[in-house]
Amino acid sequence: MDNLPAWFLRLAAPIFAAPIADLFNMSLAASHVPLQWKTAVVKPVPKHSSPTDPNDYRPISVTPILSRGLERIVVRDFIYPALQHPPTQLDFTDQFAFRPLGSTTAALIAFLQTISTMLTTNKYVIVYCLDFSKVFIVSGTPLSSINMQTLIFLITLLRTLILCK
Repeated sequence: MDNLPAWFLRLAAPIFAAPIADLFNMSLAASHVPLQWKTAVVKPVPKHSSPTDPNDYRPISVTPILSRGLERIVVRDFIYPALQHPPTQLDFTDQFAFRPLGSTTAALIAFLQTISTMLTTNKYVIVYCLDFSKVFIVSGTPLSSINMQTLIFLITLLRTLILCK
């Protein structure tokens, strides 16, 4: 961790702005993020007032201030514009995460609208819902090959079901 408080960088911005801008530009030009900027301290934050179980905590990653700054620049200057004006071969109409004004509420409204529209021309609609929230964790080991195989199988099954209609 860089242990740099944000207030310090704001206070010393006239001095550090140019060197930090050079670091950011070199990182972007090389398509490389320094290892120190990739580290994070994960702190458990309770989801409610009296947690009793490990599942009652939400993991919050505290990342270095410089990596957060670079991330904001990348999201503002590259990701948001790409999502707002995507190339014609890409369709992001059903993408709600990591977008300005995107939310789970917007996703649910679009989902219900799609079902309502389908019900105007069909007697019923079959909906398959898959929960991938824990697909990458087995015994505390992230991205296990067993779970990757499961994910690939489920995606293949879902595509098959959609194409068979």
